[in-house]
Amino acid sequence: MRYPSGIFLSIVAVTVFSMCGTMEPGVIAASAPFSKGVNLTNWFQYTNGPHGISPNMFTSGDFAAIKRLGIDIIRLPIDLFAMIMPNYMLDPLFLQFLDKAVDYAEENEMYLILDNHSSDGSNGETPETIDEILIPMWTQMAEHFKDRSNYILYEVMNEPYGISSERWGEIQGQVIAAIRTKDRKHTIIVGGTSWNSIDELAKLPIYDDKNLIYTFHFYDPFLFTHQGASWANPSLVNLKGVPFPSNMGPLPDIPIDLKGSWVENSLKNDYAHASDQETLTASLNKAAQFSVERNVPVFCGEFGVYMRNSTHDDRVRWYKLVTGLLDERHIARTSWDYMGGFGLFKTESGGDIADLNIDIVKALGFTPPVQTPSSKICEPFVLYDDSLAHGISITHWGEETFDLYSEDAAEGDFSILWENVSQYGNFSFGFVKPVDWRYLKDNGFVLEFKAKTSAPVSFDVRFIDAETNDDIPWRMRFTVNEKQLPPDSEWHKITIPFAEMVEHGAWVNATEQWLNPAGKFDWDKINILQFSAENGDIQASLHIDAIKTVSGGE
Repeated sequence: MRYPSGIFLSIVAVTVFSMCGTMEPGVIAASAPFSKGVNLTNWFQYTNGPHGISPNMFTSGDFAAIKRLGIDIIRLPIDLFAMIMPNYMLDPLFLQFLDKAVDYAEENEMYLILDNHSSDGSNGETPETIDEILIPMWTQMAEHFKDRSNYILYEVMNEPYGISSERWGEIQGQVIAAIRTKDRKHTIIVGGTSWNSIDELAKLPIYDDKNLIYTFHFYDPFLFTHQGASWANPSLVNLKGVPFPSNMGPLPDIPIDLKGSWVENSLKNDYAHASDQETLTASLNKAAQFSVERNVPVFCGEFGVYMRNSTHDDRVRWYKLVTGLLDERHIARTSWDYMGGFGLFKTESGGDIADLNIDIVKALGFTPPVQTPSSKICEPFVLYDDSLAHGISITHWGEETFDLYSEDAAEGDFSILWENVSQYGNFSFGFVKPVDWRYLKDNGFVLEFKAKTSAPVSFDVRFIDAETNDDIPWRMRFTVNEKQLPPDSEWHKITIPFAEMVEHGAWVNATEQWLNPAGKFDWDKINILQFSAENGDIQASLHIDAIKTVSGGE
């Protein structure tokens, strides 16, 4: 296997400034050893720790498929703070899983950024004392990975914010020094505050380390790239139809919930300027100029457009422009994300390599494979057996205990533990490869799993249609209660015929509205399979194991 012998950064070749002091396109800044890639999200971003990670979600073969797109770098967001046990010790199970991801990158000769994604804007401001966790955590990470190839890089922390530039610069320097006590080989990625703002780069101190790459994130103009985003402040879930650039169509009416907010003012008064190519160019020139002035490489760790409320053509225009500007400045990049709301696929739920949005892939400068019609799964398959099967993802909502690796198992070594669940708590399975649920239903398939509990429980097992601008997330459910699962602490096999499930209604996130059943559930639009405490709290320990689809004749 060929490993790079080290990280060698190109020397600044040309510096060109206009009369007004701004950088002209064509400047060659110090560059990273990689060029373009993606963020591989929702794999190690599990806030309840390693017991919710699926190591089989991606394999070495998936890395190879990603590489064939022309990608040489993967940024791997990790909720590192959730992977820590008492006394700031990293959980061995987490390191075991992460080692596999590192293996996949090295086997495919791809760079892999271990991104500390413990901050993303949704979990509070960065505290002034965050060094108390960052230093011991990164010291252990450096000790564990110090002998790995140079394909592996460390990113100190994603998007710090609410902390002063001076204090963050000081803390980041301390983390660099702590890493270097164990590992002087691997490149460290550093960034500024205000969510890794370009404008914060120049406020960083000059670190006494030549093996650093400086990162920033780019989502300008925000009202275009984040229309439909429920996590924005205020929520932009009802904002849609914002064109890019502004002269490509009329601006949308302001949703009622956004009237009087900064969003209304910005859309009316600033958007034309914010979406102008010259404005975006000037912004990215700041990153290039920083690179030239300090003779350091810069890297755009995140950029992208949320697909839910933006048009396909507008997204393509934005990606072509921003990717082109980054390439002109020799700025390496990883788009947010591979599969997800900002992803390379036709829908937010992703898919296999045959479900790529070819126009977006090309706009990002990637090379799409020859597309063949995607075949849907129409035979029995496993979802969970000691761990999630390959191609199966899982998300979890709620504050209860959720553990994919309980040692109390019906089969094999592990089962899922779902314990003391508040009403509406749930966990959901996603499917990388599309499933022909209608075929399975029409041909007598069932969902089968084993479960046990010591107290009475009631929960729904349900399918949910994808929610889009045009589609409602209708539900089809089966309620499991004492009839199917006696509270006797014994394992019981639960069988749910798809044909016997009952339509339930829909919760529409975009409007925060409940819709009663209307006979509109669509078996061809199923997005997830979900277990939900729909009918009340589950005040018990519930174990679930050996989840699979089975032909009704078996």
